[in-house]
Amino acid sequence: MKRTFASSLLAALLLLIMVQNRSIATAVGFDWLDVPAETAMFDGTVNADADKLNTSANDDQKKSGNRFVRAISAPFRALGRLFGGGKKNDQQARRISKKDAEKFEGNAGTRLKDSTTPIVPSNSNSDAGPITATSTAQFQEHLKNARQLLAAGDPNNAINELTTATAINQRSAEANNLLGIAYESKGWRDTALKSFETAVQLDEDNAEYLNNLGFLLYKSGNYEEATKTLKRAAKLARNNPRILNNLALVYCERGKFDDAYKSFVLAVGEYSGRLNMAAQLQQRGYAQDAVKHLEKAQALRPNSVEVLNKLVALYEMTGRHTDAESARRSLVALKTFADANK
Repeated sequence: MKRTFASSLLAALLLLIMVQNRSIATAVGFDWLDVPAETAMFDGTVNADADKLNTSANDDQKKSGNRFVRAISAPFRALGRLFGGGKKNDQQARRISKKDAEKFEGNAGTRLKDSTTPIVPSNSNSDAGPITATSTAQFQEHLKNARQLLAAGDPNNAINELTTATAINQRSAEANNLLGIAYESKGWRDTALKSFETAVQLDEDNAEYLNNLGFLLYKSGNYEEATKTLKRAAKLARNNPRILNNLALVYCERGKFDDAYKSFVLAVGEYSGRLNMAAQLQQRGYAQDAVKHLEKAQALRPNSVEVLNKLVALYEMTGRHTDAESARRSLVALKTFADANK
C-alpha cells in the first residue's frame, strides 16, 4: 500500500509539471500582431503582468516565467522604439498629454512667398498682439515706407512693408486699403478687392476706402455693387469730384445717362460735364446725343476750339455736312484772331 501510494503521488507530481510546461509553451507562441491598437496605448508599464507570476515556484519555473514575460512584452518595446522611444525607460507606449498636444498644435508652418504670390491680410477680428508704443511706432514706419514705395512705383516692396504692418495691427483699415492699391497695380484684382473690402469693413464711414472699392468693382464689371458703394461714398463726401466722376461712369455703363450727367456736373461743372457726357455717349454709339451736349457746351463757351473740333467730327459722322463746314469757318476765324493778337 505504501509503495502504491508513493507511486500515485509521484505520477500526480509528474502530471502537474507537464501541464505547467505546456501552458508556458503555448504563451510563448503568442502573436503580437493580433493585439488591438488600443492595447499599446495605456499608462503604466507593459511588464505589469510580471508581478502576477507565482513567486513561490522553483527556479526553473521562474526562469521559464521570465521568458514568457519577455516574449509577450517584446512587441510593445518595439512599438515604443518605432514611435520615437529612446532610452530604456522611454520605450513604454503612452498617450500624448494635453500640454504636449497644445504645444504641437501651436507650431504653425511658415509659408514661402515670392514676388508673384499675393499676400492676403488676415481678416481676424483680433489683433496679432497688444498694441504698445513701440509696436505703434514700428507700424507707422512700415506704413510710411509703403506709401513712399507706392509713389515710386515699387508695389512688390510696398506689399512686404504692408504685410509686416498688418502683422502688427490686423485691424488697420489704412494698411488694408494701401494693400488693395498695391495688389491692383500688380494686376491681382481679386486679392485687391478683398483688401479693399476689409478696409471698408474696418472703417465703414471712410469715403476714400469706399471710393477705391467702388471703382474696382466698376472695373471688374460689377456695376450694381459699384453703384451702391459709390453712392455711400458720395453721401459721406458730397463735393468729392473723384467719387462723383466714378459714380457717373458707373451710371453710363448701366445706361442711366441722366443720372450720369448730374454726377458729372456735380463733379466738374456743367461745361466739363457736357464734354464728359459727349465722350461717353460717342463711345457707346450715341453720336446724335453727343452732338446735343457739345452744342450746349458751345453755347456756354462759343470760342472753345476744343468744342468746335469735336463738333466738326461729329457733324461729319452724322451727315450734317453744312454744320460741319460752319464749324470749320468758326475755327479759322478763331485762329486768325489769335494770330493777330500775338
